[in-house]
Amino acid sequence: MPDEQRWSQLELIAPEKLEDMASWLLVQGGALGCEVVPESDEQVIIRASFEKSKLDKETLQRLIALLEEHGLSDTLRSLKVSDVPREDWLAKWKEGFEPFRVGTKFVVCPLWRKGELSTELTDGRKTILMEPGMAFGTGLHTTTQFCLRALEAYPPEGQILDVGTGSGILAIACKLLNPEARVIGVDTDPVAIETAEVDLKINNLEGQIDLRLGSTETVENMQFDMILSNLTCEDIIALLPDYVRLLNAGGKVIGAGILREKLDLLKNAISRYPMNIERAETLGNWVGIVLQR
Repeated sequence: MPDEQRWSQLELIAPEKLEDMASWLLVQGGALGCEVVPESDEQVIIRASFEKSKLDKETLQRLIALLEEHGLSDTLRSLKVSDVPREDWLAKWKEGFEPFRVGTKFVVCPLWRKGELSTELTDGRKTILMEPGMAFGTGLHTTTQFCLRALEAYPPEGQILDVGTGSGILAIACKLLNPEARVIGVDTDPVAIETAEVDLKINNLEGQIDLRLGSTETVENMQFDMILSNLTCEDIIALLPDYVRLLNAGGKVIGAGILREKLDLLKNAISRYPMNIERAETLGNWVGIVLQR
């Protein structure tokens, strides 16, 4: 089978309590998605899928370094890499993705299960349809769910910037909550932009959200009332100068993807800017925050 029809699979065994962190690190390192199955009472098998051409020696070394940095060195003893047919992985992934509620206002639903939605499940909620063929931001991760819930508490108004938009799920949520909001989604990955374009279309929002390839440099000289930043702690710290410059006075940053042990690092960085932490919520190994300019 030609390479373009196969994906590479990285498999490892991790403690169940670290499943969320290990999966997130693998996705941060380039995985398109993770399948998690029980291995024992306290351990799980995590199978992360990559485009075959992208799981090279350099990427593998970077993944190993990420796992070691975050206390997952023991998992490396079980690490295996193999090839799998693309269709097999997609079929397994789709089997496990069911409609689910987030907060009090949203239901996230894969497009292929749209027909299964019931009034009991939706119950007046906004439905976000997803066709994440490469598993960008399905809404399943704790950090994404924090951002969706934060949008309920801090309704999006005016001009919104979604940095690292991925599947576009947060940008879509903004438009569903407030159709008058002006939303721009940026991402440095062209595949993410393509995925977001598909998701806008299936949510009847085609052309209503401005998607741009790149990062904050694509919105220079613009001002925003809210910035969504579901990124790593290090990424958020690096972008703080841009966020201060781009935010209107009183504007907010909704951020997640922050490992709990790195919160102090972020707090120290924030103290150097005219921003304050308005809300912080611990989510297992993660922290979600709301900053105010």
